[in-house]
Amino acid sequence: MPEAGSAAPPRTFVRTLLRSGTPAEPAELVPDSGDLATIGDATLARASRYWVLVPLAYRIAAFVKVFIGFTAANGTLGLGPVLGATVFAVATNTAAAIRVLRSGGLRARVTGRALGLDLAVGVGLNFVVAVTAPAVVQPFAVDVSWTWLVGTIAMWAGTCGLPAALWLFAAAAPLRVALTLAGGLPLSNQLALTRSIGCMVALAVAIVLAVAILVLLGVGTRFAVDIGLRRGREAERHRTRRIMHDSVLQTLEALAISAPGDDAQAVTRLSELRSVAKAEAAELRRRITEPVPTGLTRSFAVELADVATELARDGLRTQLVAADFADDHKVSQDRRTALCEAVREALRNTVKHSGTKQVVLRVEERDGGIAVVARDQGQGFDIRDRPPGFGISQSIVARLAEVGGHGTVDSHPGRGTRVTMWVPG
Repeated sequence: MPEAGSAAPPRTFVRTLLRSGTPAEPAELVPDSGDLATIGDATLARASRYWVLVPLAYRIAAFVKVFIGFTAANGTLGLGPVLGATVFAVATNTAAAIRVLRSGGLRARVTGRALGLDLAVGVGLNFVVAVTAPAVVQPFAVDVSWTWLVGTIAMWAGTCGLPAALWLFAAAAPLRVALTLAGGLPLSNQLALTRSIGCMVALAVAIVLAVAILVLLGVGTRFAVDIGLRRGREAERHRTRRIMHDSVLQTLEALAISAPGDDAQAVTRLSELRSVAKAEAAELRRRITEPVPTGLTRSFAVELADVATELARDGLRTQLVAADFADDHKVSQDRRTALCEAVREALRNTVKHSGTKQVVLRVEERDGGIAVVARDQGQGFDIRDRPPGFGISQSIVARLAEVGGHGTVDSHPGRGTRVTMWVPG
């Protein structure tokens, strides 16, 4: 059995498309479903709502083309019925295309009725032209109206699959015979026979092209969903690792640091440890279960102040400078959240590595976005001798890059560290 999220066997998938056409759209898709086939079929079904636009657009262009060819070859002879059929077809298909676009595609519940009505209109239009066109140009006139059925068979091939299209193709032969007889021409008429063969070839080409588009759409959708699922899972793994690093790991490391008077104040220290553990457990639960906020509820400066207050319990004194910053909510919530998380990581690194308990946090508008600079006067380090760890590379740089921003670290031994974090507006 293939692993969930892996590509389905191509032959089975293609055979299903050819046999049944686009899959039926489910009433509701389970959001947490990781099954590639389920998600891929639902996505393909939604995309196929607009499939009918292809044959509709073909008819609009093809009717104009064949009408011009008819008038160039026959002049005004038989112009009335052919012109009427062309105007009717162009107007009807244009209106249908507009309706499909405005209604969000052709819904599954009306697809069967729509295809049946389209087929009936096509057959009726061909009989009207066959009966009213002069016998001398009747085969050419039917060629014009036959354009409708070329689009019809393409619709059926893409929506209902290859067997349905082949049944229509088989039924087209006696229909063409009936059109010839309706126009008062004998079946032995050489022109009618030649044009009939040409019309059947046009149907065959339409079936091949429609099936090819269907397969390309289906396989492309399946690959796109597969890539999306893999990237989503990878992003979720990165998110989980960051949560573990930024909360659990940081707390454990802080708890493991010994402080003067631990033995003499064991009861007090134990109470403090329990309080910290309780607070971190609540924060970790909030990050795992709380939905991502979608609206801006507080100013960005207040959010940064909350981060500074959080780090104050570890003894870090943060001077927040935001006098020149006008928070006009031009930055989206996801970018602000990423920036706050990156700032939190930078301040935690200051607590653990800088050797100082003071930091200046400056927020300003820069290059059309928001920049936050964390500057300490600690011991610093040589960036060339100490490659970035998980905190810098993932919790700061990668996190900001995911929302279109960037982060840089500038540090020298004995001269402190400056971390610059920026996100676009």
